[in-house]
Amino acid sequence: MKQIWILLLGVAVASGCTWRDRANDYRQASLSKPLVLPQGISGSALHDSYRVPGIESHVVLPGEFAVPKPDPLVKDSDQGVVRVQKMGDDRWILLDGTPGQIWPRLRGFLNLGGFPVARTDAVNGLIETGWVQPKGDLPRERFRFRIDQGVQRGTSEIHVLQSVVENDQGQWSRGSFSEQREQAMTMALAQYLADSEAASSVSMLAERNVDAGGKIFLEGGSDPHIRLLLPYERAWASLANALEKSGFIIDDLNRSEGRYWVTIDTDADSSLWFRRLVKDEDVKGGSFIVDMGQVEGGEIQIRVTAKDKSESNAAILDRVLKQIKGFIS
Repeated sequence: MKQIWILLLGVAVASGCTWRDRANDYRQASLSKPLVLPQGISGSALHDSYRVPGIESHVVLPGEFAVPKPDPLVKDSDQGVVRVQKMGDDRWILLDGTPGQIWPRLRGFLNLGGFPVARTDAVNGLIETGWVQPKGDLPRERFRFRIDQGVQRGTSEIHVLQSVVENDQGQWSRGSFSEQREQAMTMALAQYLADSEAASSVSMLAERNVDAGGKIFLEGGSDPHIRLLLPYERAWASLANALEKSGFIIDDLNRSEGRYWVTIDTDADSSLWFRRLVKDEDVKGGSFIVDMGQVEGGEIQIRVTAKDKSESNAAILDRVLKQIKGFIS
C-alpha cells in the first residue's frame, strides 16, 4: 500500500499539478476586447455562444416578498401497499406498478402454486389456468386473472374470476361460481404480491395493453374539472372515499343529482394543505359543492364550486380539484 501511495505522489509531482480548486475562477473573468480580423476575412461565422445580456434597468421594489412554497405532492398515503378493494360483487387487488411490471409477478405466483396455464393474452392482460382439483370435497375449478391499468398513473388492478367444471359452458360468466373460492384466491395472490419484491423484468407486450397514463385526468382552462374513466357506481363511491381522505367533511349528498356538499375539516391533519393555502386569504368557511356527472361515451366529470359564490377563488378551486384527484382510486 505504501508503494502505491508513493507512486501516485510521484506522478502528481512529475505532472506539475498544484491541486488548486478552480471552482471560483470564473469570478475573476473580465470582458475582453472584440476580436479584430485581418482585412478580407469575414466574421459572419463568429458569435458569442454564451452571451450574457446586460441589465438595462434595475429597480428595487418596495416592501418584502416571500417566495411561495410549492404545492405538496398529492398522493394517497395508502398507495405503495397492496390493497384488496370491494364494491358490491366486484373485488380486485390494487397495487403500484404498471401492467407490464405486474405480469411476470402474476406468472411467478402461478408457477409457485403449481397452477397450469391454459391460455395467455398479454395484450388484454388475461391469464387463464387449466382445471385443478382443490383440497377437500370441492369440484374441479379454474381461474381467470385480468390485469388492468389502475385509476392513478403507475398502478394496476388484478381481477380474479373462478369457475367450476359442473357449471362451465366453455365461456366465462360475469361472476364467479363460488365467491368464497374467488376471495381465497384473491387474498392468497395479494399476500404473495405484498411479500415478494417487485420483479425487475417487464412484459413489453402486457405493457401495451392499456394507456400508462391512468384513468384520471385534470383538465384546466376556463372549465377546470376532473375526467374519470370509471363506471358511475364505482366513481361515486371512489369520490366519497377521496373526499374524506382529502380532509373534507361530507355534510350532505344527493345520489340522484350526483352532488356532495363538503366542508374542510380544519382540525384534521389531512387538511393542512388548505390551511397553508388560505392563511393569507379572506375565506370564511371552506365549504364547497362537488358535482359528478356522466357525459356521452360514459366518461365521468367532476367539478367543484364554492358554496358561497363571494368566496370563489380560482386558485383555491384548482387546488381542491388536485387534492381530490390524488386520492381517487
